Amino acid sequence: MDTLNGGAALREHLERNPEAQRAALQDPQYAAEVHRLRAVLGHLDAALAAEDMSGEVRQRIAARLVADCLGTDEANARVRDRARAVQDLMTGGAVHVPVGR
Repeated sequence: MDTLNGGAALREHLERNPEAQRAALQDPQYAAEVHRLRAVLGHLDAALAAEDMSGEVRQRIAARLVADCLGTDEANARVRDRARAVQDLMTGGAVHVPVGR
């Protein structure tokens, strides 16, 4: 049973997404998320290999899981932009958030 390095899918993803790569190095919370994902990828790969999935299929699954969990720089930028817009609306008084009773 051959096993793939789950870190390869992470490395490739971070190389394609430099903002995520920077966050993995500078943001402790994001770094912890990447570390947990690396562990999950290792377990997932072992399980898929035990089910006789080919290395190519396991690699595609790992790449998809990484992209879904970490997102891409482009997708994350859209989320940040939306969050900033909502924050601007709230600080500008256009949106009122009720305070708990």
